[in-house]
Amino acid sequence: MPTRTIFKATTTAIALAFAAAPVTVVTTQTAAAQQDASYSAEELDIFTEALLGVADVRQKYSTLVQSAETEEQQAAIVEEANTEIMQVIEDTEGLTLDRYTEIAVAANNDQTLNQRIIKRVQAMNDQNQ
Repeated sequence: MPTRTIFKATTTAIALAFAAAPVTVVTTQTAAAQQDASYSAEELDIFTEALLGVADVRQKYSTLVQSAETEEQQAAIVEEANTEIMQVIEDTEGLTLDRYTEIAVAANNDQTLNQRIIKRVQAMNDQNQ
């Protein structure tokens, strides 16, 4: 997908990993993420695939949210985007929404894990060019 080229900047990948977890789930997932911060290469590849899909959805809806004329329209667009984001995650084989959130929270708390994810984002982008 052409939108994946936006991930060339490391800061974008970091921001996506940090922003991936819904606030309501962060509190309940933090303890689990801290207990098991070691993830297999395969699991991180699956997570990264979902992360890129989530980024595509966010980019798609970003313009729509900005062009909405009322707060109600914005809220409806955000709700639709959130639904699509959850669907992207759930449609990623080998990954659940809870596990996605757990890895995102762990990446937020563990710079080494975050760097592993960033390298995967860059590698996947290089493959898709």
